[in-house]
Amino acid sequence: MDTLPTAPVRRRITRSLLVGALLAVATHAHGAPPDYLGDKVVRLVPQSFGQLRLALTLADDVWSHGATVGQPLDLRVDDESLRSMQRAGLPVEILINDVGALIADEKARLDTPSDGGIAGDLAWFADFKTYDQINAKLQEFVIARPDLCTVTTIGQSLENRPIKAIRISSAPPGSPGILFNACQHAREWISPMTAMYIANQLVDTASTDPAIMDILDSAEIWIIPISNPDGYQYSWDVNRLWRKNRRNNGNGTFGVDLNRNWDYQWGGAGASTNPADETYRGPFAFSEPETQVLRDFYLAHQNLVANIDFHSYGQLVLSPWGYTVDPAPNTAFMEGVGQAMADAIFDVHQFTYTAGPIGPTLYLASGSSVDWAYGNQGVFSYTIELRDTGQFGFILPAAQIIPTGEEIYEAIKVLSVETLKPIAISLMNGVPSLVAPGSTTIDIETLNLAGEALAPGATLWWRDAADEPFTASPITNVGPGTWSATLPSPICGSSLSWYIEFATTMGNATLPADAPASTLSTDVFETDTAFADDFESNLGWTVGAAGDNATAGLWVRVDPNGTSAQPENDTTVAGTMCFVTGQGAVGAADGAADVDGGTTTLVSPVLDCSDPESIVQYDRWYSNNLGATPNTDSMPIQISNNGGSSWVQLELVTENAGTWVTKSFRVADVVAPTANVRVRFVARDLGSGSLVEAGVDGFRVLSLGCPELLGDLNGDGSISASDLAILLGAWGTSGPGDLDVSGTVDAADLALLLGAWTG
Repeated sequence: MDTLPTAPVRRRITRSLLVGALLAVATHAHGAPPDYLGDKVVRLVPQSFGQLRLALTLADDVWSHGATVGQPLDLRVDDESLRSMQRAGLPVEILINDVGALIADEKARLDTPSDGGIAGDLAWFADFKTYDQINAKLQEFVIARPDLCTVTTIGQSLENRPIKAIRISSAPPGSPGILFNACQHAREWISPMTAMYIANQLVDTASTDPAIMDILDSAEIWIIPISNPDGYQYSWDVNRLWRKNRRNNGNGTFGVDLNRNWDYQWGGAGASTNPADETYRGPFAFSEPETQVLRDFYLAHQNLVANIDFHSYGQLVLSPWGYTVDPAPNTAFMEGVGQAMADAIFDVHQFTYTAGPIGPTLYLASGSSVDWAYGNQGVFSYTIELRDTGQFGFILPAAQIIPTGEEIYEAIKVLSVETLKPIAISLMNGVPSLVAPGSTTIDIETLNLAGEALAPGATLWWRDAADEPFTASPITNVGPGTWSATLPSPICGSSLSWYIEFATTMGNATLPADAPASTLSTDVFETDTAFADDFESNLGWTVGAAGDNATAGLWVRVDPNGTSAQPENDTTVAGTMCFVTGQGAVGAADGAADVDGGTTTLVSPVLDCSDPESIVQYDRWYSNNLGATPNTDSMPIQISNNGGSSWVQLELVTENAGTWVTKSFRVADVVAPTANVRVRFVARDLGSGSLVEAGVDGFRVLSLGCPELLGDLNGDGSISASDLAILLGAWGTSGPGDLDVSGTVDAADLALLLGAWTG
């Protein structure tokens, strides 16, 4: 809604919160931990500020990452607060019926340790482990592999507990480094166990897994399993749900949120000035010894190239920025690696992790370690929110420790491979699926990682037949980190295989990474334009469909007035018009005319796509400042081959691109080609608090084909000896090979074929 801000609304000091904080102090003094018996965890999606304020006032503890209108909010409440929410009409769903019972079961289980029937060294991961047990296990790694492992005390906590780090590497000191740290938040017990699982597997497979051997031979792997030892110990001894460190704030409250205490955009959105709040940022940046220790570790290890800060819960892979929804530098690379990690996680146990920047994807949070590591140190830094999505929350069953470790272990392999490359190579306009005969310009972007791209030796390699050698096409440096190459496409109907290779200061790098074993693919066809619409006039598009209910931001054909969410210009050189969702006044607020309150649909005229090789192509714009998720503030684009009686999805646009993107689809790959095709674009605002804008321009229907090649008697797209054999076999007849249509295959036909062959 355009009336709502994007920044999360934080909890205020409330009577219930203050009482809870004082109760925590009192129970600590008397040694009796809070038991939380009967407390519940509920989820609701507040639809207004009033609902949000009421929910936060009644709650005892916020379990979700932030509190925002229109986003799911997980809260721990007692029975009285739950009844008050229900009487007030808040749409609550109970996730956990009795928090205290879960904690009691967990404690009873931990009081009678068991290997859970797990054999071998993984039996250690049968249940959660204390601070002392984790530190002892680190020493076991050193005993097992003294050639590989070193444990170091990198500093002391507020209560003088050692903060331990383990180095696992066969590489020389000063090699590129990767850091995995966990447990900035004390109650997130799955995070140190996951860090320890990573360490265990690295040690176990260092001599047997070639991929791990390569990583450890080239990089220093550092693991800090417990970044907040005082808070972690307190969560075992006194209060299972304790989050912060143990700073005495001097007003009856304790604790600073370490992940709001880092000196990058410290004190902004998503961090509290209230010492009683769970997200209290501290009196100043780096006020806490724990964050100072981690900061000093970074400063002493300028070779660090990547980092993951493990948290729970939510199943998320998050990259910078957290303090703003604006994109971070190199965001395409960061988000690409994040998605690759999420894909690797899914492949293990089919658990879905959502990838994206912290601010647009989840919530605003300033003063985080991820933002500081990236913004201050240039380290490619991520937060991974581990299992689950709310069924158990912080009280995760022990049976999920090893599966969580297994899926995250695959993610850290991806991070290591991607960030230890000499350079990252990406195609600025993606891989062209289709080009015309002749040549096509390929725009390339490089990002220096462990090495630096060199102009000499930069090459695009291509071939148009699998049995041919690759041919070199030079790559030209056109600016810092930007390059241009020509992809030749000589024969219509062929399929090009190609890859990019760069010489770097640390050896060669390719795209794809394992090229030439793997290559990129582009088909070569000529295209005829069956329909083209630059929207300078209305060629029959209509706005509206059954179920449309948006109250603002309906599709309109205009010369758009640009905002941070809406384009300023269309995509054509000569024209100015396109379809966009609403048209605000020049200088008006970004959300003055965005989609609000539902859906708005743009429907094409009837299109003749009866050619079996018809291609639908369009330029589309999509922007959603909260980061879309499937079926919530996403844009379905659909196609019908029966005039609109039924629809099939072409794509579901979820990425918050905020730029024009060209897409092409072969109609026959989606529906049977007919002369009665329509395409529709459905922009929708289904979640509160979002700024949704969309646009469409440059709509085309293309037909693919190749002109008949004189002399290509076997129809393989080229002239060769086999065509000559066909002609000679029909010599003196009227059969195949009568190229001059004289009625007889003769010397004139042979001359035509040989001329075409040599030409």
